[in-house]
Amino acid sequence: MRVGFIDYLNCLPLRLGLEATGGLEGVELVGGTPAVTNRALLSGEVELGLVSSASWARNRDLLWRVPGYGIASDGPVMSVLLATRRGLPLGTAQRVALTSESETSHVLAAVLLERIYGVSPRREVVSARPEWALAEYDAALFIGDTALEVRRMGGVEVHDLGALWRELTGLPMVYAVWASRRDPARYGFWADRVARAVAWADENLEAVVEEARRRGAPATEEDLRTYFSRCIRYRVGLREGEGLKRYLAEGGLLAPERHYGRVSA
Repeated sequence: MRVGFIDYLNCLPLRLGLEATGGLEGVELVGGTPAVTNRALLSGEVELGLVSSASWARNRDLLWRVPGYGIASDGPVMSVLLATRRGLPLGTAQRVALTSESETSHVLAAVLLERIYGVSPRREVVSARPEWALAEYDAALFIGDTALEVRRMGGVEVHDLGALWRELTGLPMVYAVWASRRDPARYGFWADRVARAVAWADENLEAVVEEARRRGAPATEEDLRTYFSRCIRYRVGLREGEGLKRYLAEGGLLAPERHYGRVSA
């Protein structure tokens, strides 16, 4: 079975857990950014995948959600953020660069900018290094390992979207869900494998941190420990489900889509 998998540090504990508990028997992980994983599942390249919440929501005529697990945070997430040059208030941004690697965070950033800061800036999807994006735009959206790198840059202020979502709603944020192209009842075994992998990761934090450091993670050992133990969550229970439903409602993804501001590619 070919399974779409996100190749960011946020999924390293899950990957290591699957390897350690035999969860990859008969499985080929097809890795990439969230955008790549989204396309792989929609095209049929994989039959099951960890995909952006927004991508699943926009393609519910094609995709089934496999419940129980995904990627979430209940407060700060560290690796989904809006950044500005120091001294430039986020609420004054008129042009925002969006990473080309994500869909969920595009909607989330638009909602938070409008609901918390009262602005709806022009948003443009770009593929560029952080230094260029921050020089050319008033603010820029970063996710994954790049976001962790931006947190360490000088002269930059970061705004954690997980923390802002919690401030706005009091709920967890669900960034990605497991979804399939066929009846999710076929994939109960996969949910069981993920559950074992998550349990392993919870019990082997230091091994995960050590492996992240070995791979050159753009974060300190202390930050990695915080990231893996307090920020990234894989279980999607009742509260996370409430957060997901609120996100879909705020982003106009429950009904015909409502657009926040203008997006140009």
